[in-house]
Amino acid sequence: MLLAIRERVMGVVGWIILGILFVTFAFFGLNSYLRSTAANYAATVNDQEISLARHQRAYQQLRARMVEMLGENFDPAMLNEDMLKANALQQLINEEVLVQAADREGFAASNQLVAASINAIDAFKENGVFSKTVYERVLGYQGIRPPAFEYNLKQEIIANQYRDAVMRTAAATAEELNQAYLLEGQQRQFSYLVLPLQSFSESLEISDQDIEDYYAAHRDAFMTPERTRIQYLELDASTIVPDIEIDEQAIQALYDEHAAKYVTPEERHARHILVSLLPDADEAATAAALKKAQGIVARLDAGESFEDLAKELSDDPGSAASGGDLGFFGRGMMTPEFEEAVFGLKIGERSQPVKSPFGFHIIELLDIKPEVATPLAEVRDELVDQLLSEERGHVYYERFENLSSLAFEQPDSLQGAADALQLDIKESDWISKQGGGTGIAANTAIVEAAFSEDVLLNGNNSAPIEIGPDHVVVIRTLEHQEAAQQPLDEVKADVAIRVKDEKARKLANARGKEVLASLNAGEATLDTIAAAEKTAVNKTELVLRNASEPDPEIVTAAFSMQAPTVGGTAYEGLATRNGDYVIIALQQVKDGSLSDLPEAARKQAWRSLSRLQGETELAAVMNALKQQAVIQIPPSPDQ
Repeated sequence: MLLAIRERVMGVVGWIILGILFVTFAFFGLNSYLRSTAANYAATVNDQEISLARHQRAYQQLRARMVEMLGENFDPAMLNEDMLKANALQQLINEEVLVQAADREGFAASNQLVAASINAIDAFKENGVFSKTVYERVLGYQGIRPPAFEYNLKQEIIANQYRDAVMRTAAATAEELNQAYLLEGQQRQFSYLVLPLQSFSESLEISDQDIEDYYAAHRDAFMTPERTRIQYLELDASTIVPDIEIDEQAIQALYDEHAAKYVTPEERHARHILVSLLPDADEAATAAALKKAQGIVARLDAGESFEDLAKELSDDPGSAASGGDLGFFGRGMMTPEFEEAVFGLKIGERSQPVKSPFGFHIIELLDIKPEVATPLAEVRDELVDQLLSEERGHVYYERFENLSSLAFEQPDSLQGAADALQLDIKESDWISKQGGGTGIAANTAIVEAAFSEDVLLNGNNSAPIEIGPDHVVVIRTLEHQEAAQQPLDEVKADVAIRVKDEKARKLANARGKEVLASLNAGEATLDTIAAAEKTAVNKTELVLRNASEPDPEIVTAAFSMQAPTVGGTAYEGLATRNGDYVIIALQQVKDGSLSDLPEAARKQAWRSLSRLQGETELAAVMNALKQQAVIQIPPSPDQ
């Protein structure tokens, strides 16, 4: 019977249909029929993909930094999630563009340099010494596997090398420094008085009608948010225990494969005395610096203490106080000229003046830590852990495929997948659409999925959601509550406070503008206003724009005012964030003068301006690189 059906189907029409299917698959691929048309990457840079998971981690890190920065003032409603995601993606695109540019220019980071960078991170130390156990534990808390961390760190080092190469070539001229400091070093003298918000709110009486009117006009501010609870299955590679035995042959093979990783490179302990030199220094300045360095060498040859001369004469603020001591360092940590000199010395030897982009160095080698290879026996546990981690990854991806399939094939329940994979079905607390929850609800990807049309409205299981490296969850709706209006009786006290604050701010602003008009018209002085308002006139000496006293908000306003005429006074009003109204009387403006700064401060100002110019040049280079690159950002699924 089946043979007969096949023969009938495979007539002329059947071959035509097969032909159409063949052409379709040839051009578009079978995958276009078997999976969603949505892109499985966040962006591509010259065909190099930025994964959705990497974008999600970058977004979460950026969001966490903002939450930490705002502290107690954090309000989820303040965050524009779409803008945060866009910013996180642009940061990743910038990093990828830089890494690719650095790769083309031949920048690289050795495994030894990556290892040294990791060893220097305080979070990975125990009693001041790097601890592999602490390293793995800290990464584990963040859901990061060591190989992924080390790869990303290597990329970051390479990108930073390229950044430094661009930024360190920038150098401000003396004229640019003078012009910059004219404004940066500007000082202003002013007086001010404060009309406090409290003095306007104390006498205010709020009626029930005021409260009702405000509530009616601001109903959106008094809503209980839409919220949901979810069930979920969690698959985490770090919790998987592989059922295998590791043999010695596999351990030896892995050790041989990564032999370079287990070699601690040679390090050298040196100290130096720096005679600094500006990058754009002319021949006369260079000759003078060299002469000064040679004079220091002569004093050392005569028996003076290297440590004492470094403290007295070195222009390196980071090491001068410690007698020029730079500690131990390996290759790749210093400028090429400095490194070549150090690694050419024997213990106790001292160099002649060595020129680098920073000036002339007199270098003395104090000690050498030779290269050391760690024997297999000392790293055997680490190798076993790595082999187990690889097997854990294999098991994880097999279970991940099963979880994806079962959650899709049985979209109305998690029970089948839970039974097959021996996972517990967990439940969340209430999750608000605005985020800011705890536990799994703190993950923005979970919040988005929980309120998606497919999960919330259609009642389906979600696709696996990555919440960390090799760590996914599948969710479904357990309970849902729509947003609802809060009754006036419940929020009446809050409404009354808001009404009073709003009215008091309007009164303070109106009175402040009245006072400002009378001052500008010459009808009153700051002293007569202060007496009438029963407040005090506060007077400052000449202050810089970064002064912490008086309040920086007032200082910023004073520095944004136009300068007064000679012998005159300029007035300006400021409605502060806390509702007070401040009247500022600007009496004197004094431009900054570079000649007023001591030499050390002038050098620091030059470094700061050069760094700023370097950042500007880096931004220009970044813009050019991005224009030359092929960058593609697929539309989001809802577009």
